[in-house]
Amino acid sequence: MSTSEIHIPFFPLNIFLLPGEQVPLHIFEQRYRQLFADAEGEDLAFGLPFEDADLKCGYVSVCKLVEVTKRYNAGESDVIIEAYSVGKLKSFESVFPQKKYPGGVVEMEQEKCLNALPTEEVLAAFDKYLSFLEGSERLDLSGYRLVDIAASMKLSNTDKVKLIRTKNEEKQNSFLLRNLRYTNLLLDQERGIENGFILN
Repeated sequence: MSTSEIHIPFFPLNIFLLPGEQVPLHIFEQRYRQLFADAEGEDLAFGLPFEDADLKCGYVSVCKLVEVTKRYNAGESDVIIEAYSVGKLKSFESVFPQKKYPGGVVEMEQEKCLNALPTEEVLAAFDKYLSFLEGSERLDLSGYRLVDIAASMKLSNTDKVKLIRTKNEEKQNSFLLRNLRYTNLLLDQERGIENGFILN
């Protein structure tokens, strides 16, 4: 393996999370009980492999266990996980060495790609997006990266992969700005309908 590759356990879920995104899960299969026991006891990183049929590519969200929120007498559990990085899927193995769960090799994305910063236009559009969300507090966006903004939106798995695959920072900004403007237009129209008028 190269220095940019890591060999980690996999939890096949076929969703793609960006760094900072969290998701709750119910763990019931024996092999994945073992995985999350290892993740809790050893602070183990694990991957969510995602293959996009349209884009014909495989990516992996590299995650950590955040919290076990409930344990059941039968051995099942409810957990919250969070992605902290992403990478390309290089290989998949049905059984990780000496374990019951699967695993594989991930080629990690360069930090430059994940740390791209938003333009003022994107920040303004994102601020407008937040203003549409009920109960949303105004945030200090000064430290936000593009992936932080994308993780806060309801992007499809495919759109998230498209953002990561777009290596050029200017093109990443353009891609996210188009998504934000379109989403804001829909939310603006939705608010108008709720208030009894429709925007032309």
